[in-house]
Amino acid sequence: MKQKDKHVAIDKAYRKKYMRRNLPRFSRFNISGLFPTDKDTSPHFFESLNESNFAQVFELDSNIKFVRSQPFSINYTDDGKKRLYTPDFSITDCFGSVCIVEVKAGEAIDNEAKRLHKLIEEEFEKLGFEFVVMTEKDLPSRTTLSNLNMIMRNAHAVGSVDDEVINYLLDVLPREFSLQSALAICDSLNLDRDLIFYFIFKDYMKIDVSSDICNETMITSNIFEEAK
Repeated sequence: MKQKDKHVAIDKAYRKKYMRRNLPRFSRFNISGLFPTDKDTSPHFFESLNESNFAQVFELDSNIKFVRSQPFSINYTDDGKKRLYTPDFSITDCFGSVCIVEVKAGEAIDNEAKRLHKLIEEEFEKLGFEFVVMTEKDLPSRTTLSNLNMIMRNAHAVGSVDDEVINYLLDVLPREFSLQSALAICDSLNLDRDLIFYFIFKDYMKIDVSSDICNETMITSNIFEEAK
């Protein structure tokens, strides 16, 4: 597929009828694309590296149930004039609370931006929503982001997984084990190694993503006590 045709296909895959913004999606100065998600019915569209990184963090946060990108637009009043605002994300946690997220580069947060964000925050308060502005300072370390990307990439590589396979492997794996031993168990059972990362992605298992993941990295079952 030609690059131009690929971009058209992406736009058609994502474009929502109610989207207000119609920015140039692909240019030398604009980082944009689709981010696959299991927390919405369509992929997230990101328009900056920060947005892409936050989409990844939200995707692997087990406390977040739903995530939508550019979910809707609202009106707010600025010096007597009606203005329209479209947030970058809305996130819904496991308790049903909704938070509206604006993603900005830290250097773009000047006094004028803070003033506008305050007006927008007040408008969302009337609707019962929390509003937050996030910058690269709110992101985890590069190591963590790299690990999250690796986990998600490997988890998606598994494709569809049979429930019997999931239950069988979960029964076989101990409560705590190293990545190396987990991969060895998969090999001995002739199962896809990426199932381990699928389990981590689905929050069946926990792993420390703050440091480099290696064979000695320990993994802990997140459902062991319940299963027992």
